[in-house]
Amino acid sequence: MSVNLGAEPLLQQSNNSRPVVWSIAASDSGGGAGIQADNLTIHDLGGHSCNIVTGTTAQNSTVVAGVEATSECMLLAQLNCLANDMPPQAIKIGVLMNVSQVRTIRVWLQNELGKLEAQLGRKIPVIWDPVMLATAGQALTESNLSPSLKDYLKLAKQVSLITPNYQELDFLTQENANQDEQGSWQQKIELLKNSTNTNVLFTGGEQADKIATDWLAATKLEHTSLHHQQQLIGFCTNKIVTANNHGTGCTLSSAIASAMALGHPMLDAICIAKAYVTQGLVKGYQIGQGPGVLARDGWPNKLEYFPKIEMPRYPKLALQHKVSFAKVKTPLQIYPVTQSLKVLEQVLKAGALTVQLRIKQPKDISLLEEDIQQAIGLGRKYQAQVFINDHWQLAIKHGAFGVHLGQEDVLEVDLEQISLAGLALGLSSHGYFEMLLIQQLSPSYLAIGHIFPTPTKSMPSQPQGLQKLARYCQLLKGKIPLVAIGGIEQQNLAQIAQTNVDDVAVVRAVEQAENPGLSWKNLQHQWEACS
Repeated sequence: MSVNLGAEPLLQQSNNSRPVVWSIAASDSGGGAGIQADNLTIHDLGGHSCNIVTGTTAQNSTVVAGVEATSECMLLAQLNCLANDMPPQAIKIGVLMNVSQVRTIRVWLQNELGKLEAQLGRKIPVIWDPVMLATAGQALTESNLSPSLKDYLKLAKQVSLITPNYQELDFLTQENANQDEQGSWQQKIELLKNSTNTNVLFTGGEQADKIATDWLAATKLEHTSLHHQQQLIGFCTNKIVTANNHGTGCTLSSAIASAMALGHPMLDAICIAKAYVTQGLVKGYQIGQGPGVLARDGWPNKLEYFPKIEMPRYPKLALQHKVSFAKVKTPLQIYPVTQSLKVLEQVLKAGALTVQLRIKQPKDISLLEEDIQQAIGLGRKYQAQVFINDHWQLAIKHGAFGVHLGQEDVLEVDLEQISLAGLALGLSSHGYFEMLLIQQLSPSYLAIGHIFPTPTKSMPSQPQGLQKLARYCQLLKGKIPLVAIGGIEQQNLAQIAQTNVDDVAVVRAVEQAENPGLSWKNLQHQWEACS
């Protein structure tokens, strides 16, 4: 069965390729939250849901009429039985009904998670939505056996991400209430992050008239740029005014787990989950007399559903209304990237209309300037678009057509100066989070990589692969030129074309060729034939 993503063959997914996601949560007899919401979300996003049932609730859209906890013995039996045959690629934890369950899950994760990770050869993200109340406000834990703050905090230390709302955040940080009773949410999420050494996503956070922002206090993030670690990051979406919002928190956390099970790093998974929830709220529907439920409408692929990114530590990223960059004059098509002036001239002679000079570690600064000046001169001679990688001051000084920068560079360079000089700007990205962050600046093109494994550059990110690339193109096609890069050569060029990406950057396929000009020409002909 295919995920609801459209008819493109690259987006088809067989059932046996679905990653296993565990939902440790209670049953909602009304079908809007809890395990029922998790199952719908996980399947809708391409996973297979396995259930560890913590309890049964008698509830409808207006009231929670009864709550009954699963025994510790049965809870452990479910965990161990699934671990033996259906280990998870990700785990979502929802409501835990009593102190015994909180302790049981904590100890089980402490003792068994590492064994499963060794078996799978990868980290297993654990996403915890510390549910204490239903949407209607009724308690979902057994009042006489409610877990203490210390029990919750001990469990929080075992998970990858905790997603409290304001009431839950207030409870989890009450230990310091006497010191700072009026502590802000910023102080509280930092306190929770530091006391548990885990990532904290404050949901339903800062509210404005038309915008709702969830804030992440990020600490340890795998496959992510160092510049995005230890950050306060805002995920801003349009506020959806609707009563059909039952199960929003369950859906968000299970969507994050599902996206991470599919190989997306946490920041990307949060972006996907936020878009999925927004899409579900827009298309939600009412069944009973109380709040309705979110729609499950497949993988989100509309940009208006995805969050805008705020990073207070980097005010330069808020310059989108003050800068504008030159547009590319011709499509980039097969876009050679080289550190060699000789290769650069050969591909220009062969007819390349766009080329990038990428000299990462110059041995001599004076020689670097000479090389950049010569490359820019060759661009003028062959009437081509020459981009200079990284060295933006020299690019401005010698009148380059454009500059190409990485994520880290954008946080440090003078974007206004590049804009005022009239240069084009190409930017690199490695997934949803970086794409959303960078496209807010409206660059001249967006490079997406690395698509396949490549030895030419050490990257914190994992290879994107074809399905992710196809989804990125669904999201941003027509809004900005999209360029695939990383491990691309003649053998996989046709597959790349199927993703609907606009252009392709090549490094080794040209730079290491016996005849770089001829190699570029052959790749260009093949690209034209399959695009």
